[in-house]
Parts: sequence; C-alpha cells; structure tokens
Amino acid sequence: MYIFKIFNCLNNGLGMTPQMGWNSWNKFACKITEKIIIDTIDALESKGFIKAGYNYINLDDCWQKNRSENGSIIPDYTAFPKGIKYLADYAHSKGLKFGLYSDAGFYTCERRPGSLGYEEIDADQYARWGIDYLKYDNCYNNGTKSLTRYEKMRDALNKTGRQIFYSICSWGRENVSEWARDYGNSWRTTRDIKDNWKSMIRIIDLNNRWYEYAAPGGWNDPDMLEVGNGGMTIDEYKVHFGLWALSKAPLLIGCDVTNVTQEIVDILTNPEVISINQDSLGQQGRKIKYTQTNLPDDYQYDLKPTEIEVAPCNGKKEQKWFINKDGSIKNNNEDLCMEIPFCSKRRIQLRTNKCHLDNKKECGKSKNQKWKYDKKDKIIKSSLFRKKCLTLHQADYDYVIAAPCNNSDNQIWNYDENEHTLSSMGRCLSIYMNEEATEVWAGNLSDGSYSVLLLNKASVTQWIQINWEEIGFHDVKAGIRDLWERQSLGYFEKGYEVSLKPHSSQLLKITPYKDSYIFQDKFFIIQITIILFVLVIIFLIIFSVMTKIKKRKHKNKMKPISIIDEEATKIKKNEYK
Repeated sequence: MYIFKIFNCLNNGLGMTPQMGWNSWNKFACKITEKIIIDTIDALESKGFIKAGYNYINLDDCWQKNRSENGSIIPDYTAFPKGIKYLADYAHSKGLKFGLYSDAGFYTCERRPGSLGYEEIDADQYARWGIDYLKYDNCYNNGTKSLTRYEKMRDALNKTGRQIFYSICSWGRENVSEWARDYGNSWRTTRDIKDNWKSMIRIIDLNNRWYEYAAPGGWNDPDMLEVGNGGMTIDEYKVHFGLWALSKAPLLIGCDVTNVTQEIVDILTNPEVISINQDSLGQQGRKIKYTQTNLPDDYQYDLKPTEIEVAPCNGKKEQKWFINKDGSIKNNNEDLCMEIPFCSKRRIQLRTNKCHLDNKKECGKSKNQKWKYDKKDKIIKSSLFRKKCLTLHQADYDYVIAAPCNNSDNQIWNYDENEHTLSSMGRCLSIYMNEEATEVWAGNLSDGSYSVLLLNKASVTQWIQINWEEIGFHDVKAGIRDLWERQSLGYFEKGYEVSLKPHSSQLLKITPYKDSYIFQDKFFIIQITIILFVLVIIFLIIFSVMTKIKKRKHKNKMKPISIIDEEATKIKKNEYK
C-alpha cells in the first residue's frame, strides 16, 4: 500500500518528511509587515529553530493587493515596501526557504486577489521571486470540484521547473485525503484551529480518521500549531505538539517567535519529539485505545459561556434548551443565551453567552441573541440576519452556524418540549463539555520501536495503562524513554502505567529489549563509564598490592650467595675435623 502511495504522489521530490517551519496567520492574521517577517527570520536563526529543523517561513493571506493590466499579482507595498523577492532572498541568506499563500478562487479568504484563472501567471511570478512553498486555499471559488482547481495550480507549478512545496487547504471537504496525494504534498483535513483545548483535541480527532493516507511525499494536515499563543497551559501545549509530532502532521509554528518564553522554545525545539515527526518510515501514529472516565457523582461541571456543538443525545443538562417568547434560546433555562458571536456575517461557530436581550448597546441591539422557531418547517431563523437559519455545519457535522436558509436536512431541528432537546440529523444541540476520557496513541518507527502518547483528556487525575500486546509485541522486555524529559525510565516486562494530571500526557519511545533505546541515554552512558573507570582503578590498585606482596615473599625465600658460601665452608671444616 505504501509503495503505491509513494509512486502515485505529486512528483516534485518534496515532502519526504512532514514540512517544518513558521506561518504568519495564527498570530498576526492580516496585520503582517515586512519588519515582522525580517524580525521573525532573525529570531528563527538566533533562538535555534533553524538548527532544530524548521526550514520554511511562510507568509499567509494579505500580502497581495491587486493585479496589473497584464494580470500579474501586485504585493501590498505599504506593508512590504521592498517587495516579496527581497524577503525571499533574505530568508535564503539565512538558510531558510520562503513560502506564500494564494487561493483556488476569485478571492482569498480575506478578499485579496485569488489565483483562479491566473494559475500560470502566478506560478511563473512565484518562481521568479524564488518562492519555495505555496499554501493554496479554497475561498470564493466558482463552485467546481476543488481537485480540478488544485490540479491547474499543480501543473502550473510543475511547469516552472522550480521545486515548490504545494500545500492544499480545503478544510477536509470532499474526503480530500482520498485523492489529494496526486495533487499536493500536504492537505488540510479540518477546519481552522483555535488556541484552546477543545479546538485542538477536536481537530486531531478529525485528522485521525485519515491516518492510512499519510506517507512520504504527502501528509494529512490538521492545521498549524498554536503552541505559544497563550490560550492553553504548558501541559496542554505539550499534548498539542506531541499529538502533531506522532501524527506526522506538518510542524508549522504559529506564535510570535520574537517574543516567546524559553519554556515554549524548549517545547518547539525538543529534538527527540521532532525526531518522531521526521522519522523516515513516515507512518502516521493513531489512536489505539479509548477509555471513558467515570467522574465522582458530586463533580460540578463548569457551564461558563462557550461554543455550541452537536453531540450524541444524552439527556444531560448541557443539552437542555428552552425556546422562550422573548426570542431567546436558553441553555438549561439558565442565564446563558445562544448567540451569533460579534454579530459576524461570516460562518462563525455559535456560542452561549450571558443573556442581554434588553441591552440596546450590545451587538446588533442584542438581536444576535434572538431567534424564531418555525414549528411547521422546523427551522430556526436569526432575528439579526432574517435570511439565515441555525445550521449544522456540512464540513464536520459537529458544530452549528448561521447560514442562508435553504430547508436542507442540516437546517431541520426537532424540538422536544418535554425533554427540552433540539436535534438535527440524529444528534442533539449541546454546550461543549470537556471529554472525560483517557487515550493511547501509537505509531511504528523505522528502527523497530514505537512512539506512544498516553493522554488524559479528563478533568481529574487518571491512571493510564498500555500493554505490549496493544502495540504488537509479546513476551519481551521493553525499554522506555520519556521524550519530554529526555531520559530513560528502564525496562518493563508486560506493559507500563502512569498517573497523569488533567489535560496532560506522556510521550514515550518504547523499544523491545533487543533494540533497546536506553543505551542512547547520554547520562546512562556517563554513569556506566564512571563505574567501569572506578572498577579498572580498583583492579589496578589490587594488582599492584598483590604484586608487592608476592615480591616480599619471594625475597624472604631467597638468600644471598655470600651467606650460602660461608655455610658451605663451615660444613667442610667440620668434616675435616
């Protein structure tokens, strides 16, 4: 299967391991400038990121302004006064490769000029500038299949004769992992990531579905890293980075590396974690074990304002909704109302927030919290945008948005007035609740060992166990190395167990005894060397002492010749007498 995939991929010779680098979007979005890019390049060099393997610096959306009369793309010279080639040349001078962003539509997602219809013109321009990487998005397109539009840019890039890494971004639609290997070096499998635990966990779970399609030459892409942006704890960021590394996901830093703590630098540059991601076998690790956690009966959930999703119906309070005459839809009849965040016209995920229905100073005069349920058609219309309805998102089917009403199945909501549930397509509207579970993720490595991540997703401390049978070997000892601590834990007979805090993990390399990884621990080697040295010294001392003792005994047995001659003379004289 792997052989077929490798030889059926985009033939540009790139992506034999997942790409590593930095991207501007997660931290800076459209507020990006020439100075930020130059300072970032310098920081990547000075703080050891380049040495750690990060070799791309990618400028995301908003670098382009318009097009010339002949169709050539024109950069935003206000933000980038020296132009794009200057940035590419500067990156190359530091040993980095330089990447750009465009879109397989008429406009980019931020309504800058897209490349649809201009594929060859843009590809030629990228080559002249010395571009090494293209992230290709999917906004504002003409409605045709994305693979057709991605194919045109692929061919245009190949035609330039320059090796350009081609990253497809279609947010996981159209089962992209099944066909994208023929078109790009990586492909997005999910919607955009956010800098919080829920988003990160949900996205890696969606990416996990496609593990069989990753291999050298092309990779599943669960979006860029949020490590260092401040929305998660250090333990959660380690979970984030560890899952991306084990899943052979692209490692594209998304924080401000010019202003980042050493703790974050240590996470992002840990050589042993990176080596898991860059392993030459290229097999994506996956979830192999899931265990539901039983919380104490008196455990109190925190129902603070949060995003709304759909989930299997469970009858719990997070799925209780009350449709009221004032237009509000309240969760559990508490002071939490469903709303369109920030009155956004974009397809943004809905959430609950503190009810403010009578406050005219709030967003949209508070109409963003008002809805109308049509019992006949079973649709829920927004009072803020009268032509938009509550909609189950078509890409992931796990969260809700306000989208143009069309009476499709994902806009039909059944309201049970007795149970107070709203359901669509067999699942119930729900406030997001932390998933109370533990998991084991694992993947094979080229040296015969296994990368294993033990994960506690629960809200309380949990014990997590892995047995050697679960990762494919039997009746042997295994050496275990903790990759975050960068130390060996010893040998274990049948398995391993550890207690982990909430939202934390342990990332391990597990090696059957015959190929034990433990001897690569430099501290272990130093200890063994010292012990051997001491033993040699002791041996030499003992040998020296024993030699001296033997010499003394031998000396006492030996008598001088003069004494022997005198005794012989006396004997002769006695004989004469």
